[in-house]
Amino acid sequence: MTLNETFSIDLNLPREKIAAELSAFLARAAELACVPVSGFRVGAAALGASGRVWLGANLEFAGLPLNFTVHAEQAAVLNARSHGETKLLALAVSAAPCGYCRQFLRELGTPLDIVLNGRILPLDSLLPEAFALGGAKEALLSRARDFSLLSACAADETAQVAAEASYSPYTGTKSGVALRCASGRVFCGCLLESAAYNPSLTALQSALTLRALERAQADPVAEAVLAESGPAPLRALFASLMLRMAPGADVRFTAV
Repeated sequence: MTLNETFSIDLNLPREKIAAELSAFLARAAELACVPVSGFRVGAAALGASGRVWLGANLEFAGLPLNFTVHAEQAAVLNARSHGETKLLALAVSAAPCGYCRQFLRELGTPLDIVLNGRILPLDSLLPEAFALGGAKEALLSRARDFSLLSACAADETAQVAAEASYSPYTGTKSGVALRCASGRVFCGCLLESAAYNPSLTALQSALTLRALERAQADPVAEAVLAESGPAPLRALFASLMLRMAPGADVRFTAV
């Protein structure tokens, strides 16, 4: 089971049946978790307006601070966005979403059903009086792009394209990362901001998440490129983080 497996649900089914079918993917999703710190696996399954199901799992990174962890809900949204999905209808989770994830999911900008233990709960009911910053003119999935189409591109080009796909309505920062592994496979990620800032995903977290969901952690990173511009850069941390995770990688920066 990997990120590229295709799952779908008939959207014409009754709402309760859709919720039950979506929940049936949670065990598969939880198998993708990488939890060297907590040992606690969480699975998430997001249903797109296309009818496709996008899996996510919590991902921890040994040797890095806990705030670098990617939550299952974030991973499922990232998975959908990185395959061009522009709207989510429902999200099933194996554990109640924490406040951090509820705030992150608010960036979707559209109603979302949360499916938990057989119940269907509107996201708004889980996050009353949500914090928000005015001025956002797009939603988290507005610039969704199918990154799998970039697999044959050079790392520098891939990082540039990922940077342009950033969701950064609050800072205007463009940030994209491309990780080329020893096998030649390239995983890319972009910045995904939250109004509350802390639930934001950096471009590096995004790229590492897609690599982990493909179960490609054993394929060492040979090349890491960061393309970036704007007032909230990752560059100050990027080299040191890559030195920790892939000490032999060729690390480069390029402007957007």
